[in-house]
Amino acid sequence: AARSTRRARAAVGVLSAVLAVALVAGLSAWTQSRDNERRRIDDAARRIAAVAEGLSTTDPRTAQLLGVAAWRVSQLPETRQALLGALGQQELDAFSDPAPGDGPFRALTDSGRTLLSVEGRTWRTWDVARHRRIAEGRLPEAGTAIGASPDGRLLAIHGLGRGDWVRLWDTAAGRWLGDRLPASSFVDFGEGTYVVGAVDDVREGMGVHSAMDGKLLFEAEPDTTVPGVAGRLVALCTVGDGGAPQVRDVTARRTVHGRWERAGDVCGQERSQLLLGGGRLAAVTPSGVRVWDIRSGEELDQLPATGVTYAAFSKDGKFLATADGEEIRVWRLGVDAPVFRHSLNNQHLGGLAWDPTHPVLRYLEAGTVHTLDVTAAVTSAWQENPADKVLISPDGRTLATARRTGSTYRLELRDTRDQRLLRTLPPTPLPVSSDPSRPVRPEDTLPLLAFAPDGKALAYAVSAPGYEASPQRLTIWDVTRGRVRTTLDLASKTSAGAVITIALGPDARTLHLTRTPGIGELTNETWDIARHRRTAVLTGLSSSHLAVRPDDGLLVGDNRTASLPSGKTTGRNLVQGGEIGALAFAPDGSRFAAGDQTGRVALWDGTVRQREGTLPNVFPAFPEGMTGGQDSGPDPVSGDTSEAVSALAISPDGRTLAVGGEAGSLQLWDIATQQQLGGLMTTPGDAIDTVAFGADSGTVYAGSAHVPLQRYTIEPSKAVESVCARVQGSGHRDDLTRAQWRTYVPDVPYRKVCGG
Repeated sequence: AARSTRRARAAVGVLSAVLAVALVAGLSAWTQSRDNERRRIDDAARRIAAVAEGLSTTDPRTAQLLGVAAWRVSQLPETRQALLGALGQQELDAFSDPAPGDGPFRALTDSGRTLLSVEGRTWRTWDVARHRRIAEGRLPEAGTAIGASPDGRLLAIHGLGRGDWVRLWDTAAGRWLGDRLPASSFVDFGEGTYVVGAVDDVREGMGVHSAMDGKLLFEAEPDTTVPGVAGRLVALCTVGDGGAPQVRDVTARRTVHGRWERAGDVCGQERSQLLLGGGRLAAVTPSGVRVWDIRSGEELDQLPATGVTYAAFSKDGKFLATADGEEIRVWRLGVDAPVFRHSLNNQHLGGLAWDPTHPVLRYLEAGTVHTLDVTAAVTSAWQENPADKVLISPDGRTLATARRTGSTYRLELRDTRDQRLLRTLPPTPLPVSSDPSRPVRPEDTLPLLAFAPDGKALAYAVSAPGYEASPQRLTIWDVTRGRVRTTLDLASKTSAGAVITIALGPDARTLHLTRTPGIGELTNETWDIARHRRTAVLTGLSSSHLAVRPDDGLLVGDNRTASLPSGKTTGRNLVQGGEIGALAFAPDGSRFAAGDQTGRVALWDGTVRQREGTLPNVFPAFPEGMTGGQDSGPDPVSGDTSEAVSALAISPDGRTLAVGGEAGSLQLWDIATQQQLGGLMTTPGDAIDTVAFGADSGTVYAGSAHVPLQRYTIEPSKAVESVCARVQGSGHRDDLTRAQWRTYVPDVPYRKVCGG
């Protein structure tokens, strides 16, 4: 019995061991299978993200959907990049003419909403947004289309039979309009009118005709060209070495006078053109673009846009879109730099048009119509009178603005969620010059603003650079309680130079500042706010940019750091020797970022001793003759065309870096991978003065002088909703088809990308 028991126990032990080994092997195999499946899915998601990036210019709608699909398949840094790339994608849609090849004549009509295509004797019109055919018809005779009216109703046809000729075909009425014209004639169309002239002899003059019945409305004198026509207005130029443009109202039969009549250098330039639209007149020359208002006759702007081949005014005349061989730009009249830029990537344009009902711009390239989203660039939030200073709190909750009216500054605090006015702050007096013979002029002052690292306190003052002044009042405002906490006089017998930079320590206990005791001199000081006195002069820091670590243990300046409270200063090459443009600590102080005047950004640990990487400049270079924000743009000595970094912020979760530029560029970076998160975000085009993240790291706030508050949602689930809304709002296909899924996502079972 004992032997049997021992044998049974041995058998049980052996079986248990075998079972344990089997279980371990099975678990290992299951884990390996699961890991392999996870890797397979991750690899598939990365491939989808790569395909989405590749399709962004050729099939932008599919690219956006694939960006969402990549994130839904697997949430990786690469798929987050694809998702945010879809969210910020400039190009919304691309519609290609089904007629093959480059043989058909094509033109944008109906303000770019319709593509007109003429193949042989058949003409067709297509709804660009819905990708649907609208109408088609036949020409009565063989010929070549050489032009189309803005509404697409009239076609200019160069006949091929029974002698060469040019004639207009009315597609709506199905008949010829007007008489046959000589083969040497050209026809230029405007809204409601068209111009007929001789290609080889401008001395014969040109005629302006009604598009309704072909009636002659105006006949230009010999040696006069009609380079611009819009409705009842025509723009005239006299052929010769020089001459100013003229504007004629053909209905009222009178000349419209304006300051364009003084621009004697316009008509004599080669490759110049006149453009009418939106109540404006533009003279497009090789050296730039000049714009006048037709009603007042006043000159509105001179734009440094050279080499322009196409131009178009928005319906309200507030914006001008231009295209050259490199990019499309949108100009807000009165602003020296473009508010929107889109690279053409060697595309050759055939037309440019604004949609009058939606904030989109379309251009024709070969047989494809591209649709660009310019919503942020043409925002109605633009304020003609810019703020003198804007600052968003580090926690993203509060916007502070300062505007000078006469000799006082109005300072306001607003809630970033809805821009609701929270408080108008008590005004602070202007500094008083120590020299009675040289009083401080209000226009020579500038406001100073600084939030505490937690955003619960704000320091504000008015500075008078270049003056010795006393008193120099600074106020500490308690944002949470809505009251003044204390005031300080920053002037003393030994230091009355103007304060030009301030930085507030945690809980508003300390104030760090930069003072200018003399021309070209900078000194840095630390003040104890509670005791109202200076506690240290930081010898050797000499910095105009300041960033204080949230624990108040380190102050960083222009390529220098100062340990606190000791004040020991150390030189530190923050961004490869570049001149500093902006500095920022992470909210928890664990990381630090520094940006320079060439657009590069360096990442450091929280002690600013270990560099973690340098991000390259991805801002577009300034074209020739163009500048960015105030006192920015190409260096006149070195010719450097880089856009400087003007604002930085690190998200509370430590994953994302926001980089703002002096020409309005805004870029997001994944800190862990040091890769861009999508392309440049479309902004109003104003210099970015301040950036911050919301508490959940899912919202980016940016501020500029003309648009003090801009909001960008980057939280993935909300980004998915936004991308899907963009796609679904176009009026057709709102998701990937199964055929597309098999093509682009073959390794993952089909799933709905939007709404599924």
